[in-house]
Amino acid sequence: MDEITRGIATAALTLQSALLQALVAHGVMSPTQVLDIVDLALEVSHGRSQSMAEKEIGNVAIQCLKSVREGVKDMVN
Repeated sequence: MDEITRGIATAALTLQSALLQALVAHGVMSPTQVLDIVDLALEVSHGRSQSMAEKEIGNVAIQCLKSVREGVKDMVN
């Protein structure tokens, strides 16, 4: 994966993180609902990657999703 692709993936997942945290902050979703969504996305990201590029994309997604999870958990505490 080149740097441009990595940057786009990171930006998309960062936007997702901000959106999910805003939904919790505004009471649209509960922290538990968001954590369930993130956990499901993490499970899928650990899935069936075949090529090195797919594995690298999966790793970027996993890193970003873990950050989302930590951000939501911090909102709860």
